[in-house]
Amino acid sequence: MICIECTEPVSSLYTEYSTDNIRLTACSKCNKFADKYIEHDGVLIFIDLLLLKKQAYRHLVFNVLTPDTSPSTTNDNLHPRVRRLFLLITLFEVYLTWAQVEKGPQTPLTRYLLGLPIITQYNYFLIICLTEAVTWHISVRVMARILLGWKRPNALSTALLISSATKLLPILMIIWDYDVPLAAALVGWAVNFNVVEALTIVLSCSYFKAILITAMSSIAKGAVSRFIFMPILLNDCDVEFPSLDVSAIGQPTLFAQVFQLIKTYAERV
Repeated sequence: MICIECTEPVSSLYTEYSTDNIRLTACSKCNKFADKYIEHDGVLIFIDLLLLKKQAYRHLVFNVLTPDTSPSTTNDNLHPRVRRLFLLITLFEVYLTWAQVEKGPQTPLTRYLLGLPIITQYNYFLIICLTEAVTWHISVRVMARILLGWKRPNALSTALLISSATKLLPILMIIWDYDVPLAAALVGWAVNFNVVEALTIVLSCSYFKAILITAMSSIAKGAVSRFIFMPILLNDCDVEFPSLDVSAIGQPTLFAQVFQLIKTYAERV
């Protein structure tokens, strides 16, 4: 547990005198409440997360989404809520990726995929999304360890998942019909922006290092998907693999998002 204002470690966040009577702990370093969000409603915390407030991120990552079995700041385990969030985001990415392929431009690869049985298609997209998600988290962890000496990888993954919750916004496509590729590109940029901001907050690093970690992790994710798992999964495909347009498959990389956004805008103009 830490003070969300100055990141100073604290032994407790509040003292409970009765069920409805608690007293917030004051930080010995900055003399402010160690965690004011203890008394805030979840809706207010959610709004502050959307506003990218540092205190809200620190509250969730370091003071809430870690087990309460130990007051030590070295405690680094994934909270069950974080695991469920990872599962939810991944399953939704499968649905969104599938919709991108169906509504996007038809290539030899997409025609081949859409001609497969439904179960086979779902399994393919599920494996790709899981592969890219795991690769992305591992890459960010490794980069943070190399560049900054970060030793709490699960806390970092928690921050990444919170900042990536923006991926759930296209669920509105169930209610309103809109351009899926364009929406995916815009949401992808929003996620990248949130991830960079989350890294600067949690790692206490500069924007340059946060952008570098995000970009390198995006490249690693795309490379693993493009050159390792896709050739394995599509080994029975009759289409020549180097000619396939893989930018439309899986979660778009940073560069694929730029290309898709420019292409869509040019077509509309």
